[in-house]
Amino acid sequence: PLSFLDRLLEEERHSNLHLGDVRFWKHLEHMDSSHVYRTKSLEYKTMKLMFCEGVFFALFLFVLTTYLISEKAGDLYSSRRQQLDYWGGCTMQATTQHCKVNDVKDIPSLLSWLENDFVPLAFTDRTQYPSVVMSTSVYRLQDGTMHWTPRYVGDTQTSVLLGTIRMRQIRVQYSQACSIIDDLQGIVSDCFADFSEPVQSRLSWAPAGTGEHLKDHYAWKSANITEQRPIVGRYATYPGDGFVLDLALNLTGAQTRLRELQYWKWLDDRTRAFMVELNTINPNVNSFVHSRILFEFPAAGGVLIRQEAFPFRAVQLSLALMAADDFGGSFVYLVLTCGFSLLFAIYNAWLIYKNGLRFFTYFWSNVDLLSLVVCAWMLLLKIQIFQVADTLPNLTPEAISDPEMFYPVGFLVPNMELVMGLQALLGLITWLRVMKYLTLSRTFLPFVRVFERCFIALIKYSALLSVSLFGFAVAIYIGFGTEAGIYNSIWSTFVAVATAPAGGVDLGPVIDKNNSLVAPIILFSYIIVVVLLVLTTFNAIQIDSYSVTTYELLTLKRHKAPGSGGDPTVIFIWTYLNALKGVKLVGKETNEDIGGPEDQIIALSSLPEPVAAKYYYVRRKMERMKERAQGKIEDQKKQKLIEAGIGLENLDLDEAKQRRKSTNSALALVDQADLDDVDDLDEEEKMPTSQEMAGIMVNRVQLQRMLDEDPKLAEICSSNKAVDVVRRFRVDQTGDDPFEVVARLQASVASKLAEIEGLGTDLNFDEVETLRVMSQELHSALTESQKEWRAELLSVLQLASLLSTALIDLTKKIEQVQLNHTELAIRAAPLTIGRK
Repeated sequence: PLSFLDRLLEEERHSNLHLGDVRFWKHLEHMDSSHVYRTKSLEYKTMKLMFCEGVFFALFLFVLTTYLISEKAGDLYSSRRQQLDYWGGCTMQATTQHCKVNDVKDIPSLLSWLENDFVPLAFTDRTQYPSVVMSTSVYRLQDGTMHWTPRYVGDTQTSVLLGTIRMRQIRVQYSQACSIIDDLQGIVSDCFADFSEPVQSRLSWAPAGTGEHLKDHYAWKSANITEQRPIVGRYATYPGDGFVLDLALNLTGAQTRLRELQYWKWLDDRTRAFMVELNTINPNVNSFVHSRILFEFPAAGGVLIRQEAFPFRAVQLSLALMAADDFGGSFVYLVLTCGFSLLFAIYNAWLIYKNGLRFFTYFWSNVDLLSLVVCAWMLLLKIQIFQVADTLPNLTPEAISDPEMFYPVGFLVPNMELVMGLQALLGLITWLRVMKYLTLSRTFLPFVRVFERCFIALIKYSALLSVSLFGFAVAIYIGFGTEAGIYNSIWSTFVAVATAPAGGVDLGPVIDKNNSLVAPIILFSYIIVVVLLVLTTFNAIQIDSYSVTTYELLTLKRHKAPGSGGDPTVIFIWTYLNALKGVKLVGKETNEDIGGPEDQIIALSSLPEPVAAKYYYVRRKMERMKERAQGKIEDQKKQKLIEAGIGLENLDLDEAKQRRKSTNSALALVDQADLDDVDDLDEEEKMPTSQEMAGIMVNRVQLQRMLDEDPKLAEICSSNKAVDVVRRFRVDQTGDDPFEVVARLQASVASKLAEIEGLGTDLNFDEVETLRVMSQELHSALTESQKEWRAELLSVLQLASLLSTALIDLTKKIEQVQLNHTELAIRAAPLTIGRK
């Protein structure tokens, strides 16, 4: 997967062309860790980028988790539980909880509960609260100023009721979307259907004789006047409009108003839903609780009760309030979360620019983008909440204390609920992203690869499971659905069927059906299809993913070259720490320049003559330097022994000679050095014999230094890289005929195949495999032939060099003979002339 690195030029490998490529994340186990030692290599830069990204994510994870925890303090749960129990009239009886709100069975019992149980709960510490309208002044220092009288609810006086309690009912029209059979028309004159938008009643319907002070409750009001939002029930979704009743500020007046409305049939057979909505605040923890109680009256009769309470902190309504009251908590972490998210978004945009569509082929890249989308959605919703809360006039500080105003906090609740859901999703995705950075650890890398492979396969297979589960959910809901419990809707039944294999699901409504043949059939089919077939297939997918992944990693580890299978993260950290101290762990050579283990040495006799002569000359020179240094050390030791008077009996014969030569020791050393230099010059011109070169092996590093210091040698070898010279002039010293080696190998393979076939195993190779084997053998044979040709050619070159040297010596001698002959002829010329 990372083979594209082998095709890069030297300049490209040291550039930032492929920096940020997601293929390094996707195939980190394929990285050659030996390149990480080089601070200028692409692998080192990539590991540095990945490590910095991991550190950045660790900081972001800490900030985000702290912010999410601070948003959902533990006091919110206790506040919600307290409000649900208080307004529902719930008390513990032995080990069970009984709520008075559950005693409502019809409209009369509802009105009775409102009058005798619910209304008194709104007047805990007093039976009457003053109205702001009746106050003559709003200034503290004037007469008639209204004193601060908060409406505490509960015995502990920890929660304060904000504004009024608003009640609202939804009604339907006469004989709409329903019909009466002919046989019953004389008995029943009107019918009333279940609620839907077309049959909703919006007409005023005050009975004759109704008092003027009650007629306002019989007038329909739109949602912008009621300032309430829709509520989802079991049978329908009820809008925010309807017929409204605000609870009075005194206990007696509130109970009297309910009795009057009961007398004038404010709630009757046309009522399909009745809602109670209120808001409280707990000053001790600065948290609001928005409470609603829904009573549904379906056309089939009965009543269905739903009670909900949504708690939230006061600082979630205003950014300025958050900065003032919780600066070191939610505000700071919110700002840091926004900053980290923005930086991470910029980083991902850069990665998309560098990788293009390849960016989306990596599993965790898509998870990162999903995390950014969820985070951006959450932040936009929070900004919208701040803006809406700032524009609501009833939430201003001067109006929030008015007990007769209704506070439409419900308009903010849907967005706040969505924000909470997005926060939960963001926290889950962010913590799952930890596995991406665990790939930097060799310990966790195999498990992360298993998760990636298994997750994608399970997502695909879960579609089949969902179809099967939904089929069983439909069957159980139709045959054994209940009004309450987990089988009261198709969705809850689906959830129950999906979680049943894990345990904890009550199958009583299905099993308790007496004399039912359908229940055993459904349960038996569920066990066979879901438990024994589908779930075991999930386990098979997991085992297959684990087996394949671990096998691939082990195979990759076995086939990696020596020195390239280390942990890239550990190597990077060690290299980085040494780089900070200015220490480089490797030189300037790349792995291509270093070569393999077989490219590190070469016989001196295999090198060209000038290179061999140069190496031999330098070797002899270094040896003489070593011998002279050792001789000096020995002389110094002897001199110290003489000065100490130790070992004089061994030195008495040489003492006189040493004294005679002491005066001329410096001159003698100089003369000897000069003589050595003369000998070195002679040896530099002398080609070493085969006996002298026998057994001498040249190291690649030594050869590289010679090529760097002497350009003429690089020109002779046609390369300035020692590894190329070694590969070019290396000769196989085994002496075996390559054709005989191939023949023996073929015979061995044929005999083993015959042995295996004799055991009953039939092995066949296709033509492609045969061609590949033949091509490898031909390549090996050609390589051996080239080596032999190089060896023979080297021998010819060496012989030609020796012949050339001999011819040069012969020419010099002939020239010397000619000169001597000429000189003799000149000297003999006068004698010849005199004789004549």
